[in-house]
Amino acid sequence: MSALRFPAAVPWPPGVRAAYSLGPPEDFSLSPSGRPRSPEAWTALAACLGVRDVAYLRQVHGAQVLRERELRGGPGGRSAVLEGDGLVSSAGGRAVAVLTADCLPVLLSNETGTAVAAVHGGWRSLAGGILERALDALLAEAPGAPEGVVAWLGPCIGPASFEVGREVVDALAPLPEACVRPGAPGKAWVDLQELARFRLGARGVTRCYAEANDVFANPAAYSHRRQGARAGRQVAAIIPAPKGG
Repeated sequence: MSALRFPAAVPWPPGVRAAYSLGPPEDFSLSPSGRPRSPEAWTALAACLGVRDVAYLRQVHGAQVLRERELRGGPGGRSAVLEGDGLVSSAGGRAVAVLTADCLPVLLSNETGTAVAAVHGGWRSLAGGILERALDALLAEAPGAPEGVVAWLGPCIGPASFEVGREVVDALAPLPEACVRPGAPGKAWVDLQELARFRLGARGVTRCYAEANDVFANPAAYSHRRQGARAGRQVAAIIPAPKGG
């Protein structure tokens, strides 16, 4: 049985399609060279979205955002996999995807569906401004107002499971009360989804829809913090509306 599913109750613009996974049987992890460990998983994702292939990056927990047209080939045919943590695609372009196993996947679409983005929202990337950069790139690709942007915040490690040190809290500052609560001495519990909502809201994006599923607490999901190096990877992918559609 496939773990691929569609974000529920998200009012994507006409023509935009999105899908994500939550644990086995699909594993979207990459080899050190950036190649899929399971090409069959990527084939299933492409079929789910109704596309030929899906663009992705070798994620490095940074804040680099690239455009899909900057990439060559697809999961089965690229000569090199570029590094980054955000991908933007415009009308007529390929689906774009990010991989997670605790970090927050964020999918964005502009109001008309003519530009979309997939963002890998680990705490380092969020601290580096990945969401703000992705939003800027999205609106540069197809100009529009932030108020029209639709955002989906996918499954990630939840606020009851993500205890971090003071250095992480300091890196993520400012953190409103809704995003953080005290933990053990020198520690705090952080809510990545609420932090993303706060960061996007500060830029005018208020149409945020969250998938409340703590991957650390969910034994059916992949979680690097729970499973260590053997953890697989979830995927979150989105494709823009067809050109002229």
